[in-house]
Amino acid sequence: MGQILSNLCKFLRPKVTTEIPRDDHQTNHLNIPFNDTDEKQSENHCIDIYDHHAEPTSGSNTVDTNERHYNNLDVSITPHVVVDLKSGNEEDATTTTNKKRKELVIDDGDEQVIPEIVLEKNVTTTVVNRLPSVPKEILRKIGPYTSAQRILLVGEGDFSFSSCLAVAFGTSHNITATSLNSEDFLISNYAKFLTNKAKLETRGSMVLHEVDATIMVKHPIIGSMVFDRIIYNFPHTGQFGMTDAERRSNQNLVRGFLKNAKKMIGEYGQIHITSKSNGFFLRWDIPKIGRDEGLKLILEVNFKRSDYPGYSTKYGFGGDKNFNCNPSKTYKFGLSLS
Repeated sequence: MGQILSNLCKFLRPKVTTEIPRDDHQTNHLNIPFNDTDEKQSENHCIDIYDHHAEPTSGSNTVDTNERHYNNLDVSITPHVVVDLKSGNEEDATTTTNKKRKELVIDDGDEQVIPEIVLEKNVTTTVVNRLPSVPKEILRKIGPYTSAQRILLVGEGDFSFSSCLAVAFGTSHNITATSLNSEDFLISNYAKFLTNKAKLETRGSMVLHEVDATIMVKHPIIGSMVFDRIIYNFPHTGQFGMTDAERRSNQNLVRGFLKNAKKMIGEYGQIHITSKSNGFFLRWDIPKIGRDEGLKLILEVNFKRSDYPGYSTKYGFGGDKNFNCNPSKTYKFGLSLS
């Protein structure tokens, strides 16, 4: 009689279940009986937190695909991490296995189930950010210039040099290109100006006109900006004579530019002037002008137009004509930090 009553109680005892809702209103649950043994609970201080994106291991319960992805979760029983309920520390499943933690298992007829474990209060778990790392921006380079530098160009003609840099960089938010002449003048004199300007602006460059390089530190937009490189290619006043007055006119242009540019570069910024290096151009003595302005000549190198595809050396006056820029040098100045 006692055996019969025992079997009857076992049959009538309700099972506590945790259900995952289904769209078709059919019952779908994983049997997780409630553990009412306080003593056993106090001995087992760790729980497994399952990896919802892992594939089920062999022998695990198979569930319908729609059910596995309900709310984008996988009900696979593959463990991911283990949290120690006493210390709050995380361990991986392998470490826990090595510790041979004894699982409490209840024999419920034909199946064995792991009892439900209730989390203690004030247990904190760490959520690991699994988002893929953002790839670093690809650094692009042409000549001595890179896409990481803040670049100001002054005295542009048809803007072919600045657009050459922009195309090489791909995106050119780092470029500010300026001209002394008005936009109307450039449109009427340079056939490719609008094309070059579009190359700059569509890539994010700032294009400004009527910017005087000898007073640009007072300009309402660029005057307060700081640059890594300031470039002036082939500065010239249009005075080609050999007289002292004509030489001084060009020297004053270079001096005025350097006087302003040195106030607009960072501590390790550079000012680049490219000029012809023969004939009366040598009389300008650009390195001396830089020294007189308290700048340090870092380097002077031969300039090769072929290093800049698409660059056209325009006169700046007298129509859409190119001039022969060979031989030329680029003088690179920096702040004297001593």
